[in-house]
Amino acid sequence: MTDTVKRIGLHMTLGAGLPGRFPHLARRAEELGYDSLWMAEAGSADGFVSLTTFACATSRIRVASGVLPIQIRTPAATAIAFLTLNEISGGRAIAGLGVSSPIIVERWHGAAYRKPVTAMRECVAIMRQLFTEGRAKFAGEIYRTDFRLGFRPSYPAPPIYLAALNPPMLRLAGEIADGVLLNYSPAEAVPAMLAEVDAGASRAGRKPAEIDRAIYIRMCVTPDERVALDAFKRELVGYGFVDNYNRMFERYGLAAEFAEVRRLWKENRRDDAPGAISDASARKLAAFGSPDEARAMIARFRAAGITLPVPFPVGPRETAERDFIATMEATAGA
Repeated sequence: MTDTVKRIGLHMTLGAGLPGRFPHLARRAEELGYDSLWMAEAGSADGFVSLTTFACATSRIRVASGVLPIQIRTPAATAIAFLTLNEISGGRAIAGLGVSSPIIVERWHGAAYRKPVTAMRECVAIMRQLFTEGRAKFAGEIYRTDFRLGFRPSYPAPPIYLAALNPPMLRLAGEIADGVLLNYSPAEAVPAMLAEVDAGASRAGRKPAEIDRAIYIRMCVTPDERVALDAFKRELVGYGFVDNYNRMFERYGLAAEFAEVRRLWKENRRDDAPGAISDASARKLAAFGSPDEARAMIARFRAAGITLPVPFPVGPRETAERDFIATMEATAGA
């Protein structure tokens, strides 16, 4: 996807007094000129209900899942939900999909976590059939379906973005998706990741420029920089037990720190675990403090090849709404 304008998205972080404040904050983001509002679903608010709330409170801004775990709904159910959202929003939906982790899929939801790259390929194939033909008849290794859509969509199909961390999913995004969504990565790591996306596109006979390149960028514009940094380290601890993230963090030189996180956790020293992550490592992955810090980080990602930076406000729950609004105001138009 070739950029002719400078676009920026925004993740609607639950800690900021949400979901009760969704309508007000969505309208404010639209006023500030954001391109899209993104919402992750991982044991928090329901993704489709939240995105519908954004759509009903606004008139222009796109509404994007960022991302939905594909295993906890059938591909047909996911496709129907996105097509419904697309109708309600007047064609503004973006279907952001991910394979999540065995912890979320199996332990939390009781669903099967099998061959994630194959599962994603098949899920997208089924969804595209329903998006474009209104009928999906598919028999694969993971999914089987014979389903006919009960209504005729009025708007072009939602674009599909894949969450991708490691080479196999990055290449798949280049091969079959309209966009890729990166996460928890420093700017200097982005060119190598996008090279994998380009390789997948070339293998499929596509032009790499056709694929939008988005990334979540954690940040907190706040006067309490130390407090925000410590809160982010506590957030990072949870990713020390997710294999896909650990493989990615290892590429960034963070393997020893996350190994120490796991050791402390297993010794029941959970309050000590965030201290295993250095300030320098946390700052590789997020920005804290002034508006200038936040905007400079966005600029670094644009220079690395990102076409759609998506600020993801983080920080302590006690000041979440204040910091969310400050971050939203500071990064608009960056």
